[in-house]
Amino acid sequence: MNRDNEPAIEVEVIEIDGAPPPPKPSTGAADGIYHEDDSPGGHAWTNWQRWPAQARHLHPLWWPLLIVGGGILLVAFLALGVCLGILVAIYRIVRGLLRALFG
Repeated sequence: MNRDNEPAIEVEVIEIDGAPPPPKPSTGAADGIYHEDDSPGGHAWTNWQRWPAQARHLHPLWWPLLIVGGGILLVAFLALGVCLGILVAIYRIVRGLLRALFG
């Protein structure tokens, strides 16, 4: 048998196991319920999956606020760390002095 000479067979499925094929989705108003939330899957519960990608698509006016807010938070954490470091150093100095005097 030479398969190169055989014509291609085209088939349209009318029924499978006695059931008609599912209807094709219409382009009417019913499709709008699946695209209102702009999520890729069309369901509102999938919006949380887009959070990492949404950072790349923020409105340009938010970036200065995020940068300034991030700078303020960085300075606050660094200041807190320095204060805690100074308190720990004072505690160790006082503890060493007390041990030297009474130990």
